[in-house]
Amino acid sequence: MATDSSRHRRTATRYVLREDIKEHLIDAILRGRYKPGDRLAEAKLAKEFSVSQSPIREALRDLEMMGFVESVPFSGSFVRDLSLKDMLDTYAVRAWMEAMAGRLATPNLTEDVFARLETLLERMMRHAQNNDSHEFAKADFAFHQTIVATAGNNTLIRLYDMLQFAYWTYASTILTGYNLTFQARRHYKIMDALNTGDPELIAKTLQDHIEELIERITAHYAERQEGAAVESVTEA
Repeated sequence: MATDSSRHRRTATRYVLREDIKEHLIDAILRGRYKPGDRLAEAKLAKEFSVSQSPIREALRDLEMMGFVESVPFSGSFVRDLSLKDMLDTYAVRAWMEAMAGRLATPNLTEDVFARLETLLERMMRHAQNNDSHEFAKADFAFHQTIVATAGNNTLIRLYDMLQFAYWTYASTILTGYNLTFQARRHYKIMDALNTGDPELIAKTLQDHIEELIERITAHYAERQEGAAVESVTEA
């Protein structure tokens, strides 16, 4: 009979596997290794990752909720063509939530909070210099998550987590095409705003921070469409 600790270890391991698989699949979809319409077969993926099908199934379920994958009854899971509107809708909601978090967090900013944010920003810079987009995105998300947690609104915290913004952070890292060092430096403006203690300035700075990504992602989609048009003419 399994003990509580062994069950906990299995659950924790499966969670880590699911998160790793999810990030790998998002990366593959955004970089075009998986194309819209491609079938993501659970058995094939389980063999590729050397895992059971359970974490694969859980990862695909999460990706379906995020809009990267579409599940077709009796057929399986397929890569969905993530539209510009899908991306803009997600980032518009995130911009609003970040602004709200900044406003609510202002009276709760302590030396410990500033110390954690500074540590995470240093971590971002280090990973940027190593061109490690995986670890960079984790530090980036942890920076924003710290501000959300400091807001102290449990509903906001749950919604932020539920909307899988950790993976949208990774998505934006890929889609914007920004140099990682440039992306890291963008957070110094947030630190400057936090240091003023002005809730409206903090809210606006956080909202602008996300909305800048909206502009760059829009440009990315436009560039992709132009490239597809050129390719189509060349083939013709």
